[in-house]
Amino acid sequence: MVVPVLFDLKPKERLEELYDFRDEIDRLMTCYRDGRMALILGLRRMGKSSLLRSFLNGYGIPHILIDARRIVVNEGRMNIRGFMNELSQALTEFLRRRSGIRDRLLDVLRNIDGVSIGTSPLSVSISWRRGRTVLTALLDAVNRIAEGLGEKVVLAIDEVQELRALGLNIPMLLAYIYDNLGSIVAILTGSQVGMVYDTLRLDDPKSPLYGRAVVEVRLRRLSEEESMDFLRRGFEQYGIHVDDGVLRSAVNRLDGIIGWLTLFGWNYVHGNRDLDSIIDTAARQEVEELRSFITKSRAEARYRAILRFVAEGLRRWSEIKRAVEAEEGITVDSHNFTDLLTHLVKMGILEKQGDTYRVADPVMEYAIRKYLRP
Repeated sequence: MVVPVLFDLKPKERLEELYDFRDEIDRLMTCYRDGRMALILGLRRMGKSSLLRSFLNGYGIPHILIDARRIVVNEGRMNIRGFMNELSQALTEFLRRRSGIRDRLLDVLRNIDGVSIGTSPLSVSISWRRGRTVLTALLDAVNRIAEGLGEKVVLAIDEVQELRALGLNIPMLLAYIYDNLGSIVAILTGSQVGMVYDTLRLDDPKSPLYGRAVVEVRLRRLSEEESMDFLRRGFEQYGIHVDDGVLRSAVNRLDGIIGWLTLFGWNYVHGNRDLDSIIDTAARQEVEELRSFITKSRAEARYRAILRFVAEGLRRWSEIKRAVEAEEGITVDSHNFTDLLTHLVKMGILEKQGDTYRVADPVMEYAIRKYLRP
């Protein structure tokens, strides 16, 4: 019996649960064996977390996995206390999984000031007040033990751009790992590609990471043919036949984003077969997240206007700017206007293709048109 996994809404954890990520897996393995650092980049819901977790679990790779989004959820914002709590949990899970490393590493960790070890059950606790000073000591210890065992450990950070407000010098930390800790490989994911580059300062000649060889694994939309195949396979796992016309309608509206195709499939097999309803429910969630971003900006009204005009079909810089000026009744500074558009691109909300802009995600575009009112 085939276990239905393609339409599982949770991030995939095993290689056999993935849909056609062979090339991406091969690139990650090459980096793990021969490289020092990799970035998995792509829009939200393109499968970055699934790819990362399935790669690490599927090959039994020793890893310390930090989910930066979980810090924000738990703390309400990014801060050093939340980061150290997340790192504590990640180290605990790492030690529970790797019995060969556990005893040797625990002996070293017990001698690091600011680290506490619990035994029933096994747990690691890092003092967030001493977190900055203890971090390199922890990584040095992991590297030393792994090197002695002839292993490599992955330090994985999911949605690394969330760490930009942390207060740690993330480029310096990663450069230290890159240059000095040969048994640790960093693999990072990010859904806001421009913000990832800003966080890591990869293009800044003054950045500690500038000039380092970084493997980029960029996830893409599925083609129309691949999207149809994905849905057919998913429904086959449930023993359900769905007419190609229904599948094509979903494919045309969801633009090859595997997370939305998964959501459609999951809803369909669980009784909600109204595509409009599925998209509308998802759009309501998307627009709330969008509002939480733009309401923090003094340019909230202008962001709203830009997004609405792009979602309604205006594509070029000049026509978007004219529409904003007509709505506001003033002349908008060109430099300021370009900065706002650039920031929306960096956030992964808009995409720039040549000299035109578009909303990157079809569900977000629907959400903006319907729910992001002036």
